[in-house]
Amino acid sequence: MSKFPVIMLIFLFSSACYAEMQEADDSNVVLTVNVINGTANGSGVVGDVVTVEIFQHNQLLVTLEDKAAENGKAVFNNVPTGEHSVAVAGAMHQNMKFKGRPFAISSKQVDADVKVFDVSYDKSKLSVKIHHFIIKANADTLLISEYIQLDNSSDTAISSEQSDSQGRAIVLEMSLPMGYRNFKTTSFFEQDALVMTPDGFYDTYAVAPGRYDLNFTYTLDINSGALDIIKKITVPTSSFVLFAELGQAKIEGLGHAEKASAASGMPIEYYKFSDLSPQDDVALRITGFNVETSSFFSWMLLSVVFGAVFILILFRLRK
Repeated sequence: MSKFPVIMLIFLFSSACYAEMQEADDSNVVLTVNVINGTANGSGVVGDVVTVEIFQHNQLLVTLEDKAAENGKAVFNNVPTGEHSVAVAGAMHQNMKFKGRPFAISSKQVDADVKVFDVSYDKSKLSVKIHHFIIKANADTLLISEYIQLDNSSDTAISSEQSDSQGRAIVLEMSLPMGYRNFKTTSFFEQDALVMTPDGFYDTYAVAPGRYDLNFTYTLDINSGALDIIKKITVPTSSFVLFAELGQAKIEGLGHAEKASAASGMPIEYYKFSDLSPQDDVALRITGFNVETSSFFSWMLLSVVFGAVFILILFRLRK
C-alpha cells in the first residue's frame, strides 16, 4: 500500500475531527446581556425578561430568553453562531420592550448592553423639531414623502394610557390626508407596532428618550382638476415646511411661496410654518391637473367595448 492514500486518509480524518471540534467550540459561546436603566432614580431591573434574537442571512434563527439577575445581567451559554450571524438583545421593563443595537458574535465571551427606561404617560414631552412635507406630481398620482424629527426630551419612555379595542397603547398618532394609499415606512417604526386607520396611523410602542428620524411615503390619486389636502398636526411642531414639485399645477390657500430648484433642475415652491399645535392643520388646494385627456380616452375605450358587445348581441339575435 502506498503512502499517499494513507496520508490522505489521515488528512481527511483530521479535517473531520477539526470541523467537529470547531462546531462544538462554536456552541460554547457565552453571551452576557447587561440591562441598564437609563432613568434617573429608576426602578430596578431584577426579574426583567431578557431576550436574544439570533439572525442568520437576515432570517430569524432562534430566540433565547432568560431573566435579569440581581446584578442586572442575564447569561446565555452555548449561543448558536454561524457565518453572517447577527444578534439583537432586548428586555421587557414595566411591560415595555426595549432593544439594543445589533452586534456580531465574534468571540467566545460576548457582552451586550440593553438600556431600558421607566415608563411615563406624559405625552407633552413629545415634540416635533422638524417636519418636511414633500409633494411631487406624477402622471395620475401625487407622491407624498414626510420626514419628521421626533424628540422625547424626558429621561423616561413615553407611552399612553389610551388604548385601542385590542388593548394596545395609542402612543404616537399621525394624521394622513383623506384617500391616502400605498403607505410605506423606512425608519424608526416597527411594522408590527403600527395600526393603520382611514385617517392615518398610530404607533403602539413607547418612545424612548432621544431624537429620532421618521420617514414614510404614500400616494394620493389625481381624479379631478383640483385636489384638496388637509394635513392635521397631532404633535407640537416647531418647524413645518411644505415642498411642492407640481409642474403645471398650482397650490392655493397657503399664501406666498418661496422658490427653489430640485437636484433635477425642476422648480420647487415651499411654504414655511412655525410653532404649530395639535389643534392646527395645513389645508391647501392643488389646481391645474390635466385629467381631461385621460378621461376622454377612458370614455372612448368604454364606447368601443360597449359598441362591440352591442354588435355581438345583434349578430346572435339575427342568427
